[in-house]
Formats: sequence, structure tokens, C-alpha cells
Amino acid sequence: MADKLMTLLVGLLLALGGWSLSRTFELSTIQAVHEDKVDKLERHVDKLQGQIDKMMDSDEEIMDQHKKLFKILEKEDTPSGYSYN
Repeated sequence: MADKLMTLLVGLLLALGGWSLSRTFELSTIQAVHEDKVDKLERHVDKLQGQIDKMMDSDEEIMDQHKKLFKILEKEDTPSGYSYN
């Protein structure tokens, strides 16, 4: 009887160990997939940040051009009679 009980306990421990190992492997795989997705998102954000920086630089250039244009227009008497004041 004790032998059967020991065999049952050993079998139970092996089953639990196998389940634990398979669950650990599953979680490890899920974590690797998530890390890969995070890496892809980070690369995408970096790419978008670069595009945003270019757009901001372009906007600044356009604003500077407009300021220069308005200064020139303020200095000159416009024959059309328009006033930008």
C-alpha cells in the first residue's frame, strides 16, 4: 500500500512539474512576443518623432519667412492700399 501511495505521489509530482514547466515555457514565449511588439512600436515612434521634428523645422522656416515678408510689407508703401497693421 505504501508503495502504491509513493508511486501515486511521485506521479503527481511529475505531472505538476511537467505542467509547471510547460506553463513557464508558454509565459516565456508570450513575453518574447510582447517584447518584439514593443521593439517594433519603439522603432515606429522613433520614425514618427523624426518626421515630426522635420515638420517642426519646416514650420519654423515658414514662420520666419512670413515674419520677414510682413516686415518688408510694413516698411514699404504698398500701391494697392492694403495695410497689414
